[in-house]
Amino acid sequence: MLFLRLKSLLFRTVDFLKSVVKRNSLIVKTTTATFLIFMIISIIFTIFVFSVSPELSKDINSLIDTLFNFEDVPEPFSESFFSFIFLNNIGHFWNPIRMLVWFPLLGSVLLGFEILLNSGLIGGISVIVGIERGIAYPILGLVPHGIIEIPAFLLQIACIVVWQVTVSEAIIYKLKGKKLEKDKTRQGLQDALVLAITSIVLFMIAAAIETYITPYLLGL
Repeated sequence: MLFLRLKSLLFRTVDFLKSVVKRNSLIVKTTTATFLIFMIISIIFTIFVFSVSPELSKDINSLIDTLFNFEDVPEPFSESFFSFIFLNNIGHFWNPIRMLVWFPLLGSVLLGFEILLNSGLIGGISVIVGIERGIAYPILGLVPHGIIEIPAFLLQIACIVVWQVTVSEAIIYKLKGKKLEKDKTRQGLQDALVLAITSIVLFMIAAAIETYITPYLLGL
């Protein structure tokens, strides 16, 4: 009986989420297309650069080691590693400094930078690792958790866009002295909340995969 109730709750939750995504399909599709385009451009550009100057691989690796202190990264297969991955992923939009992306207008610029940065890093690092360790390594290292983590990232971006559009429209209505469409505003805020919660849950699942499955596949 409990199983049937949980199953019913799961189906209702999925249907509800589908309705939210469908209602904001233009934002979700635009966000996804932008991310994929930048990632493909990054992959093509990195392949081109390395085909022209193969020695750049070592220089870029040195730069990455300088920018990111990997000594502070906890060991895989541990709760501390899971927390590190999970908090790092959601920290793109929830830590105090980066929460500026939630501000209308200014947040749009910062959000565009986040999309460019993350899609570029994923594309570029995939090529670099593939060149050094073979194509199977980035596939095993990125695909298992990436198929969940990337949608989580895209839903979080869509959430912020929905929030910005809803808040901006409310502000404009107030400035013009027009009557605020409360139902529309409430719906937009609710959709933003649902997308945010969904992305956090997906980030948690992706972090678990990256902690306990990905290192095993890579032989770490």
